[in-house]
Amino acid sequence: MDYRLFYPDEALERGLEGKVIVSLIVTDEGKAKDVTIHESSGYYLLDSAAVRTANTFVFSPATLRNKPVKSAVQVPVEFILKNIDFETWIAEVKILQRKIERQYSKETIEELYNLYKKLIYSTRLEKDSNVNDYIKDAVLNSTGKLWEGYWSVYPGSIILFIDIVNRYPDSFMSLKARADFNKFIKEEATRIRHTIPYPKSDTIINRLYNAMDI
Repeated sequence: MDYRLFYPDEALERGLEGKVIVSLIVTDEGKAKDVTIHESSGYYLLDSAAVRTANTFVFSPATLRNKPVKSAVQVPVEFILKNIDFETWIAEVKILQRKIERQYSKETIEELYNLYKKLIYSTRLEKDSNVNDYIKDAVLNSTGKLWEGYWSVYPGSIILFIDIVNRYPDSFMSLKARADFNKFIKEEATRIRHTIPYPKSDTIINRLYNAMDI
């Protein structure tokens, strides 16, 4: 089975996780149709995203006497933010970055940005700066310079927003990253000030705002 997971931005921002079980018909061509919710996650945002995701499913169809036939199945769709495998995350990031270098694609940039956001929102309440090793490896040198002096102090996941802007300034995802940054920085600035003593806290906050020309 192949598919594309849609994780709504609002669900990411709110830290929503869950599992949705969908019922659907697999056509004799392996396509999904008549998708319904069999078991809800308890969140409308995730349930609707699961239906959208399920409509992208591509199956190997069932067979009867060596001929493909339609069938009914139930499939779990999981939305997980926590416990990211950082090694897997950076490997997937590198693959997408190289793919975009070979062939510029707005769909692939969106995939990359969704990977970035998965790390941003899953680590936003953590104080473990070990994640910075992976962030440093993911971003451009120009983006990484923003966090100089802070790599061992505080998780720099917020600069992933800026990295999308720096890499693909003319893309729609650049506009999206700016809007998401503006919402994220309001709470993140408070967390930074609670963790990093003044004036270093204000220095990095101003550095972030300046990078986004805000």
